[in-house]
Amino acid sequence: DEYKAYSFYFASSEFGQPFINLLEAEANHINAIIFHLNSLQAQIPANPYNFNRPASFEDAINTALANELANVELYNALSANESDPQVLDTFYRLQAASYNNHIPTLQNALNSIQNNKILEQLNQGKALLDETAVMVNRLKDGSLNQDELEGFLSKLNYSLVGGAIMGAFGVIIVNELLNKNKE
Repeated sequence: DEYKAYSFYFASSEFGQPFINLLEAEANHINAIIFHLNSLQAQIPANPYNFNRPASFEDAINTALANELANVELYNALSANESDPQVLDTFYRLQAASYNNHIPTLQNALNSIQNNKILEQLNQGKALLDETAVMVNRLKDGSLNQDELEGFLSKLNYSLVGGAIMGAFGVIIVNELLNKNKE
């Protein structure tokens, strides 16, 4: 599993952090396991994993997070069947690294992605509100033509727009009536 993680982080390293740090951590994890295999005079298996670069940073984060959670479960299973105190210690340390370091790092990266999406949506909403204010002013002064209005409306959710336009027209009509009554 450490080879799998290493290979995945290597494929994801083009995205930069946190994958570069995780790649280095996985190399250390592999070395810890190799140390125990050498002390047992066991053969060191070759890394059978090779991954393509994930399609996006977010895909890489989600996959890495799922892999790290599975890694914690794997070490639960391996620890249950191990009696050598040194090997158990290594398993616990590797599991703790996933649980205490890798998973929180990946969750923070995922939260950052989600926060950026929310900020982007808020900025788009603000730009749309700004454009709506311009359109309402142009509608009030009669300088808005049908093509411009249709172009603007095509950007919007029609049920939302319908309500907003009806509200805007209502305000304009009431305002005009009040202004006429004052005269």
